[in-house]
This record gives sequence, structure tokens and C-alpha cells, in this order.
Amino acid sequence: MVKPVNKIVLGCLCVLLAGCKEFSNPFAGDRVLARVGERALLRGEVESIFTPGLTPADSVKLLESYVDMWVKKQLKVQEAERVLSGAQQDVDRMVEDYRNSLLSFKIDQYYVDRELDTLFTDKDIQQYYEDHRSDFVLDRPIVQGVVVRIPSSYRQQAKLKELMRSHRENDYQDFLDICLKNDFELKEFPGWTEWAEFVSSLPASRRTGGVEPRKGEIVEYSEGGVRYLVLVTDYRGVGQPNPVERVREVIRRVLFNQRKSEIIRRYEDSIYRAAVEDDRIVINIGND
Repeated sequence: MVKPVNKIVLGCLCVLLAGCKEFSNPFAGDRVLARVGERALLRGEVESIFTPGLTPADSVKLLESYVDMWVKKQLKVQEAERVLSGAQQDVDRMVEDYRNSLLSFKIDQYYVDRELDTLFTDKDIQQYYEDHRSDFVLDRPIVQGVVVRIPSSYRQQAKLKELMRSHRENDYQDFLDICLKNDFELKEFPGWTEWAEFVSSLPASRRTGGVEPRKGEIVEYSEGGVRYLVLVTDYRGVGQPNPVERVREVIRRVLFNQRKSEIIRRYEDSIYRAAVEDDRIVINIGND
């Protein structure tokens, strides 16, 4: 026995597939494919489910599956309307709220896309940083510096340390060349780095103690025939301001959101004033 849905589908397809080797989107028009109560599925509504190249057999299976799912969905909707007495009103309200929220978001985005200037100068960023310096306080120390690992027997340590701490570009280049020539393990931290990461290049026994952030001084110690030279070129501790270069992108996002909010506020005020002038607003709060 053929199910009612399949009778409809097969009846619709018999003529359409006669003599055809390939099924190619024949559903145009308003013939009813299925009906559940007052709701009907028209054959023109199923055009989008078919793709060129489907065989007749595959087309029948696809259409049967689609119609079957549509019927079950309509039955569930009708059952919900029957069993859940207040469901329809709740759903209508939710749909209306969602529609209004979506339209509000779309119009906000329209004005933002049209007017927002996303260019922020260094002056803009620096000014915000200066005005909100207390918002960028460090909760952990950060550092810039160099760590080099050399054999304890290396004879030119004094010269190496002199070049390492020098502020002259040529001297520091000589230091780099010596490290490269002798295959010394060198780690540079020219950008601000958290202290924990900086000392992670040291042996585990030295990561939690024994190394102090003495700015401009070389801290050295030996362990297992190896000597570590640690130079801190700059340091900021907990409670000090985070350098502006580390929070530049954060400030950029804040400024972006500020400009975005200002655009939305400005156009909201504009359409409100226009509505008041046109007498399109009636507010009766507090009136009997």
C-alpha cells in the first residue's frame, strides 16, 4: 500500500518524468503536493531542492523525503497550537521581538558603515592613553633584555659583557657576532615580555629565584660548567603603567566602539527629532 504522501509525489512525477532521461526542475506552478489542515505545500515551493543532473529515481527519493519532512513539521506545529494554549501568542511575540531587534541592528550597521572613520592616529591613541593611564596598570612584571649562555671556561667574558651592556650599536653588533661565531645560545627580548617568559630560558632552579631585574646591570651565575649572563635593559613592575605600545590595539578597539556609539546616538537623535516635528510620536505616560 502506497502512503498518501507518496501517492501525491508519484502522481506528480509520472507525467513529468515520462520520456525524460534527466530530471531538471519541472516544478513551476501552484499544484498542491501535500496538505495538512489549512496549510498546503505547492510544487513551486520545492524548486530549489533540485539540482541539474539528478536521475529520475534520485529525484523521486529527494521529493518524497522533502514532502515527508514538511508534513511532519506541519503536524508538529498544529499539535503545539492545540496542546500549548498560549504558545502561539508567545511565539508571535518572540518573532516580532527578533524582527525588531534584527531591523534595529541592520539600520545601526547601515549608518555605521556609511559614516565610520576607522583611521586612528598615533596622537589619538596617545591622548586616550594619557587620559586613562590608570586603566592600564600592570598586574605582572614585564621586561626587555638579553640572556646568553656561555661555557664557564670562556676566556673573553669581560669583553663579552662590556659589549653586551654597551649602548653603542657597533659594540652590540660585535657582541652578536661573537655569540654567532662561538655558537653561544642567545635569546633577545627587544619587545616587552612578561618576566615569567623572560626567565623561562634559564634552568628551572633559577626561574623562581636568584635572578633580579636590575636594569642596565648584568646578572651572572654558573651551573654545571655553564655561565648565564642576564641583562635587563628595561623593566616595569606590578602597579606601574603598561607601556602604550602594548595596549595600542586595545585602545584602538575602544576608540572604534566610541565612534560607533556616537554615530548611532547621533542618528537616533536625528530621527527622533524628525518624528516629533512630524507629530508621529504620542507618549501618554502618567496621563489618565
